[in-house]
Amino acid sequence: MTVRLIQWWKRAAFGLGLPVFLWTTSSLAQTANAQDWQLREITAEVPGHPGTSYSDLLKQVIPDLEINENSTTGHLMEPLRHIAADYGGELPASIAIGSLQVSTFMMDGRMRTAILTDLGTVETTVEQPTLLAVFDDGRIPKFLDAVDVGMDRDTSYGVPALVNIGPGNQALVTRSNHFNSNETFETTAMIILHGSRLKLVDTFSTYGVRTCNEETRQVLTLEERPVGNANTYSDILATIEENQTLTGETCDGEIPRNRFSTAHRPFIAGIQRRAISLPFQMRWKSFSSAQRSK
Repeated sequence: MTVRLIQWWKRAAFGLGLPVFLWTTSSLAQTANAQDWQLREITAEVPGHPGTSYSDLLKQVIPDLEINENSTTGHLMEPLRHIAADYGGELPASIAIGSLQVSTFMMDGRMRTAILTDLGTVETTVEQPTLLAVFDDGRIPKFLDAVDVGMDRDTSYGVPALVNIGPGNQALVTRSNHFNSNETFETTAMIILHGSRLKLVDTFSTYGVRTCNEETRQVLTLEERPVGNANTYSDILATIEENQTLTGETCDGEIPRNRFSTAHRPFIAGIQRRAISLPFQMRWKSFSSAQRSK
């Protein structure tokens, strides 16, 4: 078996120039539960808020939201910014709300509600707009922020949808993808709510392909690495593992070779509480690779 280990690191360069500590060794980490979001009807009542439905929440973003027998339509209160600078653009003239994916998460020790939903189809672009709207946990939940998180044809929460980033704090994870006859492409985004504004931490691209006798799949995991300080966000270890497996099929009668390989590509994306209030940028710090065979 051949194991190829490729490592690289990202250093977060915040507005104040504060560094993020980097590691090259693995450690025990924690993530949120994989079943941390639910499908909800737009007319359903928000748990813990009697008399308030999800449509009431969304009307704070889409004031003329109208629920018909076969559709839910309306117009945005204001232009919707995209969470990532290199994405976004045209929105449907009239929004058509799809099913709601709802997650509740903690930020600064307080419960928040996040609603993820399609906004309709734009024929001129591959990236389809997807609304991520966040609300507080008041008696009638108040709208905090909304962004477009669509980065491909289909967008949903990631698995898991939440990653712990410190005591009483969780980041949201979304995943956009498309596939053709034998390939899949995914972009995963890690997003935090700072104050009342959603901010992008980083994006991660993964790929899968299936041939007549082999399947290659890249799998992303995001793991918390506590720093031992309750006043600082945890660092996050992001690992992309690439697995190649035989399908057991043949290619025009040819028996495939018996081989299996894995590749690990870990890197660090770090966040610090005292610097997150300013816009931050990611820049490459270093790259190294090693290969060994058994």
